[in-house]
Amino acid sequence: MTIENSLAYTNGTLSDGTQNSNGDRNGYKLGGSDIKVNHIVRNNTSCRSGSGDKDKIVPTPDSSNQFWMGSNGSRCPSYSGALKWSFAPDGKLVVSFGGRTVTP
Repeated sequence: MTIENSLAYTNGTLSDGTQNSNGDRNGYKLGGSDIKVNHIVRNNTSCRSGSGDKDKIVPTPDSSNQFWMGSNGSRCPSYSGALKWSFAPDGKLVVSFGGRTVTP
């Protein structure tokens, strides 16, 4: 599976704001317990998911991905403020925090 130029936001949160305790609430759920599958995941942003933003990515996600949990993340520690997103003229996802564009 290939996932590119996408946004995973508040995954695991139901429309009424609650969370099901049986789910793991990952931003990108890409396998199960002890199941690793060779996915391609690039130029993605995952933020504010219930309990993490990536799971079972083989090999390790490349540096084009952004995983953010409020004020920290593997590539977004300096981003803060309101999340906004749109599409560029070429159709690619554009994500910003506090008016600052996240770059892969």
